[in-house]
Amino acid sequence: MLRAALLTLLILVVLPASASAACRTAPAANVWYDSPVLQVWADGEGWASCVRPTNTEHVYRDRGDGPEARLDFGHVWGDRWITLVREKGYDSDDSSIEYLGSDTYDALTGQPATGRWGVDAGPQGIVLRHGDGRTEVIDPTPVSEELELVFQGRRLYWLTPSGPRTALLNVPDEPAPPRAKPLRARKMTNCTPRTGANLLVRYRRIVVTRKGKSVHACFNKRVTPIGDAREFQHLGGAAIAYTRPGFAGYLDANHGPHHELPSAGGPIAATFSLLAAVDRRGVLRAWAEDRKRPVVLTRGGASDVVATHYEVFWMAPDRTPRVRKVS
Repeated sequence: MLRAALLTLLILVVLPASASAACRTAPAANVWYDSPVLQVWADGEGWASCVRPTNTEHVYRDRGDGPEARLDFGHVWGDRWITLVREKGYDSDDSSIEYLGSDTYDALTGQPATGRWGVDAGPQGIVLRHGDGRTEVIDPTPVSEELELVFQGRRLYWLTPSGPRTALLNVPDEPAPPRAKPLRARKMTNCTPRTGANLLVRYRRIVVTRKGKSVHACFNKRVTPIGDAREFQHLGGAAIAYTRPGFAGYLDANHGPHHELPSAGGPIAATFSLLAAVDRRGVLRAWAEDRKRPVVLTRGGASDVVATHYEVFWMAPDRTPRVRKVS
C-alpha cells in the first residue's frame, strides 16, 4: 500500500498540469476571427483564443505599457498565428491613437512567437532574422527603415532607385494548422446561414459559409455568392480576396465591387485596392478596386506574383524581378 501511495505521488510530481482549460463559449458579438480551426474573441481587458481541434484556450493581456494602453486585434495568419496591436489614446479633435507596437502569438501554446523569422530594413541593409537567433544579410546596402518589403511566401521583393530587387529566403515552410472537423454555421452579425451550411471563415462582420459547392459571403444581411471558393484572405474592412477553380476574386462584401480574374492557381495576390492573377497562358492581369476593367501587365509568363496597394511584383521566366505600377 505504501508503494502504491509513493507511485501515485511520483506521478503527480512528474506529470505537468494542463497548460489551459477547455474552451469557453465566446459571445458571438465579441468574435473577431472564426474558423473550424481557430476562434479569437475580445475578452474583458484583452483577448482569448480557442484551438478547436484540441479544445485549448489561451488568454492574452496587456504586457504593461501603462494604464491607458490596450490591445487591439490585428490579424490571424495560417489559422495559428495571432497578431495583437498595442496602442493607447483615442481619435478625437485634440488627440490621436499612439501606436506602441505589435506582438504575434502562437495559438497552440499561447506564447509569443519568438521562434519565427523576420526581415529588418535600415542602415545595416536588409537582414533576415532566423528563429534561432541567427542573422543573415540579404543586401548590405543601407536603406530607409520605412522601405516597403513585399512577401509572397519565401520570396521577398523591394524597390531600389535602379529597379526591383528580390531574394528567396532560406526559411522553413509554415507548419500546417491542426486538422479540423466541419463546423456548422450559426446566425451571427446579422447573417443567417442557409440550413445545413458550414462556416468556412469569419472576419469580424464578414461571414463566409459553404453548402455543397456553393459558397456565400455575408456582411450585415448582404449576401454575395462566390461559387466554389476555396482560399480566402481578409484585405481590411469589408473586403476579401478568394480563389475558386480557374479564377481569383476580390469582393467588397458591404458595398458590392466584385471582380474576378482568370487564374492558373497559386497564392492570392491582393490588397484592399488591387487584385492580380496570372492565367494558364501566362497572361498576368491586375484589377484596381476603383476601375471598371483589368489591365494586362505581361503576356510573357509570371510567377511569385504579389500585389501592394499600387504595384504588382512578379518573377519573369528569365528569373529577373519585375514591377509595374497600377493606377
